[in-house]
Amino acid sequence: MKVIIVGAGQVGIALAKYLRTEDHAVVLIDTQKEALSHLAEQLDIQTIVGSGTSPTVLSRAGAKDADVLLAVTGNDNVNIICCVLAKTLFQVNKRVARLASSEYLDKKNAEFLKSLSIDVVVSPEQETAKRILADLTINGAMDVTSFCDNKVEFVGLKCRKNCALVGKTIRQIRELIANVNFTIVAVNHKNQLVDLKEASIKVGDDVYFFVAAGHLERVLDIFGYTMSMPDNVLIFGGGQIGYALGSFLEAPIDRQNVMIIEKSEERSEFLASHLNDALIIKGDGFDDKLLDEIEFKNYDVAVATTHTDENNVLLSLLAKRNGISRSCALIRNELYMNYVSGLGIDSFINPNAVMVSAILQHLRKGRVQDGYFLQSGLGELLQIEVLPTARITKNALEKIKIPKGITLGGVLRKGTFLCPDKELIVQAGDIAFVFVERGFVQEAEKLFTVELSFF
Repeated sequence: MKVIIVGAGQVGIALAKYLRTEDHAVVLIDTQKEALSHLAEQLDIQTIVGSGTSPTVLSRAGAKDADVLLAVTGNDNVNIICCVLAKTLFQVNKRVARLASSEYLDKKNAEFLKSLSIDVVVSPEQETAKRILADLTINGAMDVTSFCDNKVEFVGLKCRKNCALVGKTIRQIRELIANVNFTIVAVNHKNQLVDLKEASIKVGDDVYFFVAAGHLERVLDIFGYTMSMPDNVLIFGGGQIGYALGSFLEAPIDRQNVMIIEKSEERSEFLASHLNDALIIKGDGFDDKLLDEIEFKNYDVAVATTHTDENNVLLSLLAKRNGISRSCALIRNELYMNYVSGLGIDSFINPNAVMVSAILQHLRKGRVQDGYFLQSGLGELLQIEVLPTARITKNALEKIKIPKGITLGGVLRKGTFLCPDKELIVQAGDIAFVFVERGFVQEAEKLFTVELSFF
């Protein structure tokens, strides 16, 4: 499959990296020559200096043979024009646009965007705010998402010293809590996925699992975590992400008490006029005088959503030092995230990983109904409808050879989540939940005999 990506920012580069692990042909376009320097060699992709709004540049990129165009620059208008050209001049099958403007994201404008040849609209700010909201429900979780109308949950947690499972192998864990419907599908030890057949859980490991929704709180308790949506939230930074998060938190379904600290006077006025209940403070989160005036003890969690990783880390630490028990920081640089994970910040959100996840789930086809990209970048989750012809239905799991890089997390059958054991026979009509290591999607394709790759 051939993919053209317009925009060599962090999102565009992250998409290019992931697509290349699946051996897709990638062409990356950007107007800035320096943004593309060394990427062709590092990622084994084609790079072109120019504008994606130029028919000539798109032609040079091979748009007439492309399967997908991803317009992910930071300019909404550029992304829209790219999609229009890709459809009208080159008949590219799938067009995805990154759009930040809240006006474009309004549901009443969906038909208008469709008329502009845009198949999928993805907002990094909206998607990141949703991911933060999900993260806030579990104190300290790295990844949280729900499947099948919240019947099945997926959670990624860092194993703490108080975890009852430290030192136990996966087999021992299954025996200890056999009556709990949850399945560990991945363990990340020092940025490496370990063999689940031999691994024992260590302090500091990242543990990922699927669980029946009704058993989630019990599993969290075993890991030493709690589940509760905070009532009072302090947000540093009133940009697009901070604003989107504030909007979600003051919606009738949540109605949280929200305060946003924003440095820009113009932006502060915008927030005050567009948010009904949030308290907007114009000021610098690093201003000692301002910090002295804030009643930190009145807030349950602080979320740092500014444009720089360094500020987000420092603001999160400042909040904890001043008495807020929980903190969450946006971290865009994966390497940076590794260095600050032990500083005491409870959770991190990587907007680039969120964006990749949002785009991938719209590009998967066949019987894939949903997807989720891990923030660590080590793999993704797929929710798949099992077909009668699927190889995995031919025998009990103990007699089915599961390919390397694929871990079955369980199946949902008539509303009941079933954990995979050696006697389980996956049936046609089941919904399967699969963890796929980076680069192994084609192996999952063989197991389920449906096309899981891209258009």
